[in-house]
Amino acid sequence: MIHSMSGGVIKDAGSYTFVKVRFDDDGIAWYITDFDVAEGDRVKAPRGIQNVGTPATAVKVEYNVNGQVAPVPLKRVKKLICKL
Repeated sequence: MIHSMSGGVIKDAGSYTFVKVRFDDDGIAWYITDFDVAEGDRVKAPRGIQNVGTPATAVKVEYNVNGQVAPVPLKRVKKLICKL
């Protein structure tokens, strides 16, 4: 927990594992995951408004990322579906 200068406590944003994936059509997006993923792994990621499970390749994995410095806003990030 971080304390503010005025004596209050700043909300703990948590720690996440972020995965940057590349889709077969060269689209790129960030996701969070709760299972082990390594660079080069094939994963299924929700894509589009209907969250269609789409195969992709993990190109970057960042562990223990604080929610306050996340590569994308936590309100907008989606969760990976599974490893293929």
